Amino acid sequence: MPNTYRAILISLSFLMAISSFGQKPAEIKRNGFKAYDNGQWINAKSLLAQYQDLKPGDLTVLTKLGILNYKLSQGTEARKYLEYVASKAPNNKDPELYYYLARTLHGQSEWEKAMAAYKSYLRVSGSKHEFRDNAADNIRRCVSGIRIKENENVALVENLGANVNTSGDEFAPLPSVNHADRLYYAAARTGCNGGLRNEDGFEDNARGHWSSDMFAASLSNRGWKTTGSLGGLLNTSRYEIPLGFNADGQVLYFFRGFSTYAGEILADTASKKDEYALEAPKFLSPMKPEDGDVSPYFFDDNTIIFASRREGGFGGLDLWYTVFQDSSWSEPVNFGPQINSRYDETTPFLAKDGRTLYFSSNRIESIGGFDVFSAIFSDQTFEWSLAENMGTPVNSPGNDGFFRLSNNGATAFLSSDRLGGNGERDIYIVYFKEALEIQSAGPNAKVFTSLTGNEEQATSQIEEYKLETLPYLEEKDLSSKENVKIINEVAAIGRKHPETTLIVTLFTENSGQPKFDLYYGIKRAEIVGNALVSKGIPANRVVLRSVGASFPLAKPILNGKENPLAKPLNQRAEISFTSLDALRFEFTLSRPAIAQPMASNLIQMLDKQNSGLAYRVEATVTNQILTNDVLAMFDDMIIDSQPGSDAYHYLVGYFKQYAQAEKLCNEIQERGFQDAHTVLMVNGIGVSKAEAVALLKRFPELTAYIRGK
Repeated sequence: MPNTYRAILISLSFLMAISSFGQKPAEIKRNGFKAYDNGQWINAKSLLAQYQDLKPGDLTVLTKLGILNYKLSQGTEARKYLEYVASKAPNNKDPELYYYLARTLHGQSEWEKAMAAYKSYLRVSGSKHEFRDNAADNIRRCVSGIRIKENENVALVENLGANVNTSGDEFAPLPSVNHADRLYYAAARTGCNGGLRNEDGFEDNARGHWSSDMFAASLSNRGWKTTGSLGGLLNTSRYEIPLGFNADGQVLYFFRGFSTYAGEILADTASKKDEYALEAPKFLSPMKPEDGDVSPYFFDDNTIIFASRREGGFGGLDLWYTVFQDSSWSEPVNFGPQINSRYDETTPFLAKDGRTLYFSSNRIESIGGFDVFSAIFSDQTFEWSLAENMGTPVNSPGNDGFFRLSNNGATAFLSSDRLGGNGERDIYIVYFKEALEIQSAGPNAKVFTSLTGNEEQATSQIEEYKLETLPYLEEKDLSSKENVKIINEVAAIGRKHPETTLIVTLFTENSGQPKFDLYYGIKRAEIVGNALVSKGIPANRVVLRSVGASFPLAKPILNGKENPLAKPLNQRAEISFTSLDALRFEFTLSRPAIAQPMASNLIQMLDKQNSGLAYRVEATVTNQILTNDVLAMFDDMIIDSQPGSDAYHYLVGYFKQYAQAEKLCNEIQERGFQDAHTVLMVNGIGVSKAEAVALLKRFPELTAYIRGK
């Protein structure tokens, strides 16, 4: 345990022991729960530990102690408590027990055990529990964790230590432009000027958290050490966060606001001080921090990259840039789907070469929460490469952000809440085996914004693709030489267009048992999906879908007799492309031509379901075949899944109105499927409520779905 954290905990334990002297155990427990509810983790742990000493064995208290240890970055202790409770009460229905056990196991890179714990959480939590979407995403992130590779260029990632990091929150590291041994950063910890404040920015000693001040640290022969805060003129009762410097390092840009998501950007001039000025002047640009634009990176005095939820993005926080030219800043430009995703992209950093971009994202390809990714701008195609995960040990199962290279490229800094730290987020230093050449570029290096002149010419022609179907008579036929060639061609398109989602739809013959047809279909879809993943398509970009025998190309029964030509036509897999936004290319599915009267028109109905906004009802999620015949009454049931996941989502119905879907959902719940809930589909892709918020401007009718009314 770090010395600073230990000292704080001992002091607080002593003070709490004095304050609780003479109190009854029930009162200590009540105060501990109150501190827990208010987010006062250290106080809560001290009180509940006292109660545990007085009244040992209370599983509710032990669960809270496990969660508190996780919150305080003590993974081993957290796991000890949570696994003990889970073993003592195997029928425990507390969702938080399994969620935080999963988070702890996840944080320790116990991928398989974490996935099992997440699934336990999903089984006991209600459909509207606050962590459900996150748990489902984290199962996929565990799959990424299994596959992720160690970064061969990194020698070591090290915590800056207790002389910089505390039990509080240290983040936003900013290397000095002119001094290799100096670092600036933000910290929300004991003693900060703003005191304890709630989410609205008001002082709140009961529920508040420390507001952030700006600090400096220096490197000596004994390591990194904080030299103190930046003083009372820069640090006020509000939140302050260092953002960057101008090119010569003489101007410090920093954020100030009553919360971390709404404020203003100020510019402090280091070389000139106006003794009569009460505060630094505002920095004016198209970026609007007062409206939620965050995490700006200032490059060469003429380019700003920042994160925003403004209209025109791809969902969540997107990265945008603006350029200073002709005495004014340009309208912000979105980086596009090569960089941005349906998830959050934030804390950007552009290397000195002007073409290598680093940023953090909580997309499914991360191994925890936010991971650091990198992408390179091509001088030939005028496009960004597919963003790549920086791998371990740069990234961890925690949240890793604010990645900044040092001036010489030999090291980098980041903030992370990975387990084993001092408290909340800590600052870490990354040592590279060799200095990165991208930081050796001169001051006149061309920035990607100056290389986009021919972009319109390079992308003016819309590409068109013809996609063949994958026929099969037996399961092994899906891996035939001809079908593998088709899969390779589709994967190449998918790699070229990383903004897309690939839907693998499996069609079977009618065996008379729809539940078997659906199940065999999803197992066969997994063969195709795994092949796509092996060709470089991330699993989270692949939807596996089994429709059984519901949408045949050829009528199985013709003139009252079995049609012998139907089976080889109907048994097939189809791979199509979709996106929440319009595709940047066109494609057609090349299906066999079938003459009337043998042709079925049902396939056109399915094609329409992959376009626009609609709702389905998820009746249940299983990891094996669903044998309950209650759902057999629905002839439009499908199964959705993803490669690497054994979670099979049984979906029924297809509605354009949310109210209609909710009506069916209630009926299914009455039939014994208590976890049934309505899901939103956009262009054939399942969308969570959190993602739906970003789509409100495009689809105002989503208001009812988001509010659940």
